[in-house]
Amino acid sequence: MKKVKYKMGKLGKHNFMKKYSNINTLLPDTEAATKSNIFNMIRKYDSLYLKPDEGTGGRGIYKITKTENGFVLRGGTTSRNYDTFDALSNSLHKFLYKNNYVVQQGIDLLKHDGRSFDIRVMVQKNRSGQLETTGIIGRLAKPSKIVTNFHSGGTPFPIETLLKSHLRGADRTNFIIRIKSLGREASIVLGKSYRRKKAFGVDIAIDSNMKPWILEINTGPDMSIFNTLKDKTMYRKILRYSKF
Repeated sequence: MKKVKYKMGKLGKHNFMKKYSNINTLLPDTEAATKSNIFNMIRKYDSLYLKPDEGTGGRGIYKITKTENGFVLRGGTTSRNYDTFDALSNSLHKFLYKNNYVVQQGIDLLKHDGRSFDIRVMVQKNRSGQLETTGIIGRLAKPSKIVTNFHSGGTPFPIETLLKSHLRGADRTNFIIRIKSLGREASIVLGKSYRRKKAFGVDIAIDSNMKPWILEINTGPDMSIFNTLKDKTMYRKILRYSKF
């Protein structure tokens, strides 16, 4: 098998951020998607995600789930069952080991109306060059999809709406403040490597125990998702900051 080489894709960013104790416990286990790494991780976790190291927009992502009878591999809206790990591995071999993929610990995402969601936090440099959280939005997956990305059919929602059935009143308000702060903290860490970048899009998952996980950070985040909200306050702020 060829040696896996990475630039600063998902794995490079993960390994860089892992060195910082203030966020490393919030990073899901992430490795190069070799056969042995996938094998070792599926023994540890109930599910795994396979992601292109350089990909964006939720394209080319697969999910492996352990079942009583073997494994299920889902991609897009299709799924296939495998009795053994070798059968699964042979199926993955065709595309996975030819491309730079990472394998990531699956997080049991919070749900809203039976559908999984995650959070995008927008962090931008202000007029003084300091990083500031300028937006936060929830992304609700389609019922049949494994990804929440806007460009893969995910529906943007105000985060208050998606958290309504999980947290109430001041608890919800404080939790949102915490997530905004975490987005900024993670961006400050990655910003040590990406000093010229003026904006970061931090993808955060919340598990069923209300623990936040930093899934990944985009260094060229799409701003248009914030324009889908009825209230344009955040979007206007993001546009204003993009000119600094």
